[in-house]
Order: sequence, then structure tokens, then C-alpha cells
Amino acid sequence: MGSNAAAVSVLVVSDYGGRTAEEWSYLRDTLGALGRQAFDERVEVFLIDSTPAGQQMPADLVGLVPSLRVLGSPRESTRELLNAAVRAASADLVALLDGDCAPTTGWLHAAVDAMRTHPGVAAVSGRTTYPDKGFSCRALATLSRAFLDPGGPGPTRFVSSNNAIFRRDVLLNNPLPAFPRQLAARLQTEAIRLAGGTLYFEPRMRVTHRFEGWPMERRLRRHVGYRTIRVRQLDPRLQHAWMLRLGMLSIPLILVGRTLDSWWDCLRAGRHYGLRVFEMPLAFATAVVVHLLEIGGMMAAFTEDRSRAAGS
Repeated sequence: MGSNAAAVSVLVVSDYGGRTAEEWSYLRDTLGALGRQAFDERVEVFLIDSTPAGQQMPADLVGLVPSLRVLGSPRESTRELLNAAVRAASADLVALLDGDCAPTTGWLHAAVDAMRTHPGVAAVSGRTTYPDKGFSCRALATLSRAFLDPGGPGPTRFVSSNNAIFRRDVLLNNPLPAFPRQLAARLQTEAIRLAGGTLYFEPRMRVTHRFEGWPMERRLRRHVGYRTIRVRQLDPRLQHAWMLRLGMLSIPLILVGRTLDSWWDCLRAGRHYGLRVFEMPLAFATAVVVHLLEIGGMMAAFTEDRSRAAGS
């Protein structure tokens, strides 16, 4: 990179809804927090904009971050725009941040510091919490966001693309494949890991994700269930992919394993998401409920796979 290169390129992804006034408010909070980062090196920021046709981004948003570049095209998907932004980035480090995730003031410093402190690491993911408005917020933040959290700084098997930083050459060598963004991001992470890339977790990279209660959780869990099956259909090298040979009979086995993992997440990292010790039994029960919500997505993945096989 040349002398004018930024220390880090930040890609803010705004692709999560129909652009109601509330959703614009989430993006405004995220960009405002990004503009207030305690980081004194040069930063370039790209906004990956998927504003629906017929709508327009509020004019004040662009001014919240100096030199913000907006990338958007009705002919290109979010995945394609993200790959284009990585190619256009001038920094060797590329951070990803969802538009409904407001970072703490030290988020960017912690991200860059983690990458510089651990030069052999391919990517670092941070801690994502929900606004603490009660037990549901604390429990669902733990159950939905702590899967990659070892409880402190350290190696992890996953990267959450809503709050992460990568080496740019890793992203260039492993672009997002041609699938919906969340599925593509998981496949990208697994490709990096299977190629020998080390993944790391840094709790100082803290963001607060919007939370809309159980309706949001139901949508999320259906997508998670679908992705759990589909990613293993696409890459049989992944852990537990052999279970898919059982077809839909594998679903109960997968659910049991995922529930046990979630119980361990509560014990291991729940305190970092606000869970109290006396809330653990109810959190365990909540884990059973949320994983049952994944069944519809799992069944859809198996059904689509059979349809593809029949049509080939």
C-alpha cells in the first residue's frame, strides 16, 4: 500500500430491513458512534447501502463520518458490493460492522490493536450485546451471540461478520461466494479456517446490536437453522457434516448438540452478557425454546436439497 493508505478500512453494511424511520435511526446511531472513535490514525469508511428502490437515505447520515463513501447499486447484491469494497479498500486491515450495531468508543482501537498484537491471526471478532432491557435481552444475547466468545481474549472457531476485522489479503483470497450474505459469510469463514487461518476473539471490540424481542429472534433462528444444514451440504468437510446422511432424522441429534453448546455458553460467558447466576435455569429453558425455533429452517434446507437433486 502507498503512503496515503489508511490504517484500516471500515465497511458498514446496511442491508437489514425496509428502511423505516426506526431503521434509519439504528444506522444513524452506528455511524455516529463510528465518527466518535478514539483512534488517531487514518480511517476510510465505506457504507454498503441496500436502500430499497423508491426510497432515499436521509441526507444527514453521510455527514456523520468524515469522507464516507457510499457503495450501492440496484443491480448488485450486498455480497457483491462487499467484495467490491474489499477490492477498493486502501488499508491492509478491513473491519466489518453491521449498520444496526453501535460500537463503543474504543472499538476500532481494540480491533487494530488485536491484529497488530497477533500478526499471525487472519481475523478477529468482537463481543456483541443487546440493550439490557430485561432477562430476555440478556439471555437471548448470550444464546445468539456468545457462540464464538471464549469468555476473554483468545482463539475461536468462528467470526461474526457483524463485528469483525480481517486482513485484506485474506478477504481477497477468500471472497464471499455466490450465496445470500449470512450463508456466504459462514462459508467464507470456514474456508479461511480450513486453509489454516487462525481466528481470534477480542472482547474489547464491543458493539450493541439492535434488539426487537422475540419476533426478531424467531426470524433469526429460522435463518440459523437453515444455515446450520445448508453450510454442511455445501462443504461436507465441516464438523458434524456426516450427520446429514441421516436426512431429517439428523435434526434431533443436531438440536441436542446445539442445546448443550448453548448451556455451556451460558455458564462460560453469560456473565459478560449480563446473565445472573440465579437466572441460569431459566436461560437453559430458553435455550431449548430458541433451538426448537430452528427446526423450520433445517427442514427447509433438507427439502430444497431434495428438490435440487430431483431437478438435476
